Amino acid sequence: MDIKGRLNFVSMSSDYLNNNKESEIRYEILTKPIFRLLIKKAVPTIIGMLVTVIYNLTDTFFVSLLDNSSMIAAIGVVFSFLSIIQAIGFWFGYGSGNIMSKKIGEKNTEEAEIFSTIGIIFAIVSGILIAIFSRIYVLPLSRVLGGFASNELFIFTVEYLKVIIISIPFSLYAITIYNQLRLCGNAKDGMIGLLIGMVVNLIFDPIFIFSLEYGFVGSAYATLIGHIIACITLTILAGKKRNTFSKMKKIKFTKSRIYHVLLGGIPNFARQSITSISLILLNTVSAQYGDSMIASMTISTRILAFAQMIAIGWCQGFQPICAMNYGAKQYERVKKAFNYTVFVGTIFLVISSLILFIYAQDLIGIMTSDNEVLMMGSHILRLQCIVMPLLGYYAVSGMYMQNIGKYFIAMIITISRQGIFFIPLLYIMSEIFGKNGIYLLQPISDTMSFILAFILVKKYKDDSY
Repeated sequence: MDIKGRLNFVSMSSDYLNNNKESEIRYEILTKPIFRLLIKKAVPTIIGMLVTVIYNLTDTFFVSLLDNSSMIAAIGVVFSFLSIIQAIGFWFGYGSGNIMSKKIGEKNTEEAEIFSTIGIIFAIVSGILIAIFSRIYVLPLSRVLGGFASNELFIFTVEYLKVIIISIPFSLYAITIYNQLRLCGNAKDGMIGLLIGMVVNLIFDPIFIFSLEYGFVGSAYATLIGHIIACITLTILAGKKRNTFSKMKKIKFTKSRIYHVLLGGIPNFARQSITSISLILLNTVSAQYGDSMIASMTISTRILAFAQMIAIGWCQGFQPICAMNYGAKQYERVKKAFNYTVFVGTIFLVISSLILFIYAQDLIGIMTSDNEVLMMGSHILRLQCIVMPLLGYYAVSGMYMQNIGKYFIAMIITISRQGIFFIPLLYIMSEIFGKNGIYLLQPISDTMSFILAFILVKKYKDDSY
């Protein structure tokens, strides 16, 4: 056999192995018992979500050891920018991953791989462009994000942001591949990639901050290295499962493909970008109450994120089951998966809310010794615990609508919590009730968004089958 023939044989063998793997995943999702399947798919996604939380919490914890509330506030300010980057990664990752999952359900693996490549190209190009423009306009960007409460806060925000900007292309790439793997039923590899990046970040945080004496900005360098390692790991793992990169030369950017990637990811992009915008607006409104207010919101939000991200990770385990079974017209399995997901998620959040409510002051105290931050943070945490169980239904409702192709309804649900209700209430309640209005803002917005999601799902659910 000549060299060309051998290469063709290797390519065909690789395609066969990849197709066989995809067939195994498809068979499992379409036939195995729903509850056990949910657990299997959810555990890696829960770990993946917790990795993101620990990324942020690790930086906050080590920086808090420097005993400066302005530094903690700066991390909160920059986090709103990172949320925008995450939103773009969700756009490309969910947009390509959802349609990939459906194509696998239809036994069209070739088309699924092409959609994977389109999502990756979008992520890389966008990441490079955003990084360039962000670095050029880093000073006005720091002001827009809400880093103007004090001169000290502004300086810390600019220093941290300059390093984080370098990580943007790596972050977008990693988020895109992670979500493609997860939505196609291979959440385990996605979880491993993020977990390795998180461990690297955890190791380098104290090294850069204390051992190398980089101080506050050392946490940004640790985050950058963690993102790079996560990218390398995810690339290796994704390459073992499919010939994504081999499709680069064959790909054609048709209107239909671009439509599915961009429109399919819009609900996730809308939800996360609205969250980012609301965080920026919240920081700017809260700036009148000083760095302590921003620092207390930063700490309380990160503690709440532990329970919230576990619940969302559980709901994300539902997504590949919903998408593939819906594509295969197995609607009863979709209904059953939806009900199981809501029930378990809500029970978990009820238990978590009770624990966080009781130990709120102790948990906030781990992150700060500032009495003002401690009292405000504890108050914010307890108020949000009261309505947190509603997230169990709210989170899965938007994912459900997205996976069955009702993109507009999914977008309305996903932007309601931090957008439709949150943003108007921010200005109304802060104007009427002052600082107390900011405390009550998220609980009221959560309640209203839950009611809207319940009404929309009840209206459209039965029409989908």
